[in-house]
Amino acid sequence: MMISKSEAAEALRDMKQVHRRTSAGSAYAKASPHLVLGGVLWAIGYAACGLLPPERWGSVWVPIGLVGAIASYIVALRAQRSVASNPAAGAIQAAHILWLIATTMAFIATCLLLFQPADPLVFLAFPGLVAAFVYVLLGSLGLPRFRWIGAAMFALLILGLIVEREAIAFWIAAAGGGGLVLGGLWLRRA
Repeated sequence: MMISKSEAAEALRDMKQVHRRTSAGSAYAKASPHLVLGGVLWAIGYAACGLLPPERWGSVWVPIGLVGAIASYIVALRAQRSVASNPAAGAIQAAHILWLIATTMAFIATCLLLFQPADPLVFLAFPGLVAAFVYVLLGSLGLPRFRWIGAAMFALLILGLIVEREAIAFWIAAAGGGGLVLGGLWLRRA
């Protein structure tokens, strides 16, 4: 039995679509625990900033950043080991995630050092804006759920700046941290 060119082209399109969905689903499953972990650490860090004076925020974020980076690496390494027979490939994938986290943190720190804002609000809002931007960028690379997570983070942050400016640290803890946890749970269902 011969198939026509149009039938073959349609079958190839269907296979590409299945491959794209499978790849996205795999990426979402790998990212889910990272978002949940990040959301919990985010909520803890911002809640602590709401309770402490600005000059002590570094003593909160430095250890949280280190714990988050190490925990994300371990989560990625375990996820890769459970699906890959090649441990070196798992370590490389985990290192890529660590690199993304480290470069994002370095970018935020460099911008804050460069511009040296006087308003503590900038130290609270800027990292959230950058995180939202990174998620939107990831969404533009074929993972549309990340685009929605980033857009929601951005919208909630702006809403908090308009509505709850005086308690923005707690707003970002709840909206940003909770949003990441919910986003991670949403990705798990993909």
